[in-house]
Amino acid sequence: MYKNLLLLIILFISNTLQSQEAHDETVSKISTALEKYFFLERENINLHLNKTTFLSNEKIWLKGYIVNRKTQQPFFNTTNVFALLYDDKGNKLFEKLFFANNGTFTGNFELDKNFHSGDYYIQVYTNCMNNFLENESTIQKIKIINPTEGAILENKNPNESLTITLNPEGGTLIKGVNNVVGVKLADCHGRTFENAEIAIQDNNDIILQTIKLNQFGYGKFEIIPSNNPIKVVFHSNNKKIETQLSIASNIGIALEVNNFSYADQAIIKVKTNLETISQLKNKKLYVVVHQDDKKSIIPLQLNNDNYEQTMSIANKYLFEGINTIRIIDNDSKQWCERITYVHQKENKPLSIMSNFKKDGKIKMAGYSEYANANLSISILPEETKAQDIEDNLIYSSTINPYISENFTNPNYYFTEPSRKKNYELDLVLLNQSKPKYDWENILSNPPKSNYSFDIGLTLKGTINQELKNNEDYKVRLYSVKDFILVLSEVNKKNEYQFDNIAVGDSTVVELSLLKSPELNVISTNFATQVLNRNKPFKKPFVAPFSDCPKPQVYDYDTSFDLPKFNGEIINLKDVVVKAKPKKTLVNENKFGNSYLRGYKIDENDTTSLLVFIEQNGFNVNRTATGEVSITTRQVSSLLGARPTPEVFIDDRVLFSFAELDMMDMVEIDEIYINANAIVPSTRNKQGIIKIYRRKNFTSKSMVKSVPFLIKEGFESNSSFMNNEYQSFANKGFENYGIVDWCQTILTDEKGNFLFEFQDANIKNYKIVIQGFTIDGKLINKEFKMAVD
Repeated sequence: MYKNLLLLIILFISNTLQSQEAHDETVSKISTALEKYFFLERENINLHLNKTTFLSNEKIWLKGYIVNRKTQQPFFNTTNVFALLYDDKGNKLFEKLFFANNGTFTGNFELDKNFHSGDYYIQVYTNCMNNFLENESTIQKIKIINPTEGAILENKNPNESLTITLNPEGGTLIKGVNNVVGVKLADCHGRTFENAEIAIQDNNDIILQTIKLNQFGYGKFEIIPSNNPIKVVFHSNNKKIETQLSIASNIGIALEVNNFSYADQAIIKVKTNLETISQLKNKKLYVVVHQDDKKSIIPLQLNNDNYEQTMSIANKYLFEGINTIRIIDNDSKQWCERITYVHQKENKPLSIMSNFKKDGKIKMAGYSEYANANLSISILPEETKAQDIEDNLIYSSTINPYISENFTNPNYYFTEPSRKKNYELDLVLLNQSKPKYDWENILSNPPKSNYSFDIGLTLKGTINQELKNNEDYKVRLYSVKDFILVLSEVNKKNEYQFDNIAVGDSTVVELSLLKSPELNVISTNFATQVLNRNKPFKKPFVAPFSDCPKPQVYDYDTSFDLPKFNGEIINLKDVVVKAKPKKTLVNENKFGNSYLRGYKIDENDTTSLLVFIEQNGFNVNRTATGEVSITTRQVSSLLGARPTPEVFIDDRVLFSFAELDMMDMVEIDEIYINANAIVPSTRNKQGIIKIYRRKNFTSKSMVKSVPFLIKEGFESNSSFMNNEYQSFANKGFENYGIVDWCQTILTDEKGNFLFEFQDANIKNYKIVIQGFTIDGKLINKEFKMAVD
């Protein structure tokens, strides 16, 4: 297959080779540069949307998957994910803060009915991404249709901006060497002529060769350049486009990579000429194959007797996903560069089947080898038009973070992959005209950790009064709604700070000043602010294809049906029947209360709730850190540990006794208590306290806690609510409706899972499943199935 002049070296990257490399100063320098540049952890954020085309009066539902690029596993180091919605002009429309847990987050954007039809973009990022020179954020394109306008009528044909882009493999055209040149024929929107042909011509318009491009406008050809000008020409009807091949360099190294002909190895050809060999005298060359800081560094021999060298590297020594191949000399100069792709080694089977129908739901069972996977599932009509923009999880996680020019149709390359599709994917990577990670930056500009991973919100403030012995005071923050109770020291500047607070949007938290040793509540005023809520992305938003000229006036397509929704629902106010207050106990007939002693609390009772509990058979203690313990006065275990009671507030089981320290009797309507009541439990429980608060209580006494409104907290983790469609049995629903959205489905230890979706009374469904396992295996499956 190869000429005798070529030397075939089968390279096995082993511990022995690495040991030999360890003594090479250049290898050490290259290794250090890569390790420093990629030392900080980088995240890939991947979005799965319930669909990609929305009406302007709908919600966008999404799930995010965060992958650690070093380990290729779910990323746990951050909770704060910022998500922004932009229009196609780059105007920010609104922003959300999502809470990530165990590497995933869920949420939604509620659109505005006044949004115009067109392309929009969701950008997601974390604060840590501001550390990097490259843009590591994720941008997902969506379409919005305003029902009063219709959809923007898209011209599927290439426009006047159609160009031919030539990309010599390795980056430079070398004189006197057989070079591979990539070709891309597309306009500024990425549109092309399907199965177009280009001609390679000399200066006299003599055709040297003809190349057929694939359906996406990509191809390549081989040429040995000389001093004679060469041009590449495309003809279509009356349209003619031509591009001059760049002038070949006298000095350089050509690189050719073949990672598609063989299933288990990549072939690397390195070629140069006599002029370059004379400059390389006394220099060492290295083939550097890396993915971030993971690397293999291989010595390369080019000399007067060996202008070319061919290497074969087994794929098992490469890295799943994008690999960057560079030729570096011992002066750290890069001679050429190329990226290639290695598919995920295991593509495990996943299947689904209908179990049965019940209560308007279709019950489904899934079977896979993806143990302990976290999935999201979108269910749409089979012939939907609402998912014409692809959001392939494998592409967005393993390719998109490493390229500077996004490409379309990723599902094509990852659905039933074949040698042909692998070749075509390699054509796309060959035609990346600009590398994302520049070698000079790697050498000289490693990122600094100026921006942190954020975990929750940070609240900081000042007490507006003079304090003596600040160490005797603490500030307490609590939120019953969010189950938060934390204390902060007060420093000499009267400052307090609460870190890692996770609260929802528009949440009111209560602040109180406590004084030791009794931890009495002291009335004061607080000046509080949230430090890390607004963390803008430092790089300007640039929409894909933003260089394309936009028409002054859009043409709209109204020839298709849209879903029809039920009319506006008028929400009536609750009718409250007011009755004269009664002194009788109103909760005594509730389950279990008849065995407890009930107390009706006077509205003017200003004593502490903990004092009342202590007066009714329990021991109450408070520590210097604000913790509260309540125990019975009897010892019932052999070890002498005193039991603790089961406490309820408004029939909710109490999560911490410290919450009782926030309450006075004046806000309580009734208490049912028995220190000797038996509690069926293995947790050493005895005694029951049931507390019922007054409805619509407003304190008339001096305010001891100060409310603070967190205006822009985390987006609430709400469950999916579908649109109120008038009917599923129409073309509009088939075009743009959504059947259901299952945002969190977990597989068991064997990979099996269950899910259900709304029975839309249609025969055929499209089901899209995305997710990942705890060990980082990516899942992107699509099914079209009939459900009887």
